[in-house]
Amino acid sequence: MRSLWALCLVAVMPATIATANPITAGVHAGVVNSASNADNAGDADTSLGLFGRLGFSHRISGQLELSRINLDDDYGAQGKIRSVTALVVVELGSHKNFHWLLVAGAGLDHAETAYDSTSANHFEGGMGLEYQAPGGFTIGADLRIGGRSVDDDEVYYVDDAPALIYAPGIDEGEYRSARITAGIRF
Repeated sequence: MRSLWALCLVAVMPATIATANPITAGVHAGVVNSASNADNAGDADTSLGLFGRLGFSHRISGQLELSRINLDDDYGAQGKIRSVTALVVVELGSHKNFHWLLVAGAGLDHAETAYDSTSANHFEGGMGLEYQAPGGFTIGADLRIGGRSVDDDEVYYVDDAPALIYAPGIDEGEYRSARITAGIRF
């Protein structure tokens, strides 16, 4: 009899968890600009990505994001930053179908250009607003501030003197981002 109850519990538990703690999957698009790039009147870089969110409780979720930031500096160098970020998403409050969100997390970056590649890590936090339609569709926007630290420093020699060079666009220090999201809640 105990094994029958255990079997019923195992069969019902995944559906109960999914109902109580929804899963959201979607896409995001936005802009990212480092503080040093903004100080030099540089344009923001565009980003595209995917995200998945799993609810841990009614108001707290974990989110994983995969992003690609397209680099284009003033000197014609092009490249990309691939980024993975793990976040905690806290729902601060809601009014009807609108939900205020607080996000905080950390991740890894890898930048590539035609002549170099560099790795970095980052942390970020921010706030957002999300509309969750009754049918499961979600759309939202968020603003974030973060900090980036370059992991591997490559030393090149220019005119027999050492010069420290990072891949363009993966500036160390503060950065800001804004994005819009669209997804489906299961």
